[in-house]
Amino acid sequence: MCIGEIQQMQSYLSPEEAAQQLKVEVTEIISLVEEGKLRAIRIGSNIRIPETELERLLVTCAAQTHSPSEALADGSRWCLTRTGTKFRVSGSIVDGAEIWPGKMRYPIKFPQSFMKALLTHFKGGEVAVGGSFDGPSPGSLGEFIQQKLNTRMNPAVYVAALLIDEGYALASGRRGYIDFHPQAYRPNEISFTLPQVS
Repeated sequence: MCIGEIQQMQSYLSPEEAAQQLKVEVTEIISLVEEGKLRAIRIGSNIRIPETELERLLVTCAAQTHSPSEALADGSRWCLTRTGTKFRVSGSIVDGAEIWPGKMRYPIKFPQSFMKALLTHFKGGEVAVGGSFDGPSPGSLGEFIQQKLNTRMNPAVYVAALLIDEGYALASGRRGYIDFHPQAYRPNEISFTLPQVS
């Protein structure tokens, strides 16, 4: 075995290690592998996932296709990202929202004015989610969030999931992108209009 092969082996994770890093159940990781959304290799009965695959998934993941939200007693609800990660949200795109990514104790607040600016800026176009924390791609949802909210955090994956959940966007045919509906926000109207999704 040469040094390059040893270095490659050191960059592989078990499903348990991958689940721990993503803070999801091991069964969710195995489902992603079986669905082809997360590349892995099999060595006998063992599954090994390249760390670069996990990074790719985190950077390129957009929200999954529309699925009903699960309501909670306090008026908030659970939503899902494309990878099936649950997150809690209160409010809406119309009224402004609070999102609790992962196991965060306090929410990230997205005021109504921010949501209006977001829909106006991206109306009717395909946009990269830009989920990378340390450098979302130029023109991406992640870059927009970091600039407009003046934050180093990047909850773009969660905002994309909320946009899809409420019918303002669809998961694009390209990985890591979403498509905004052309009529998601009409500047002539005082209030937001929820688009009809067929």
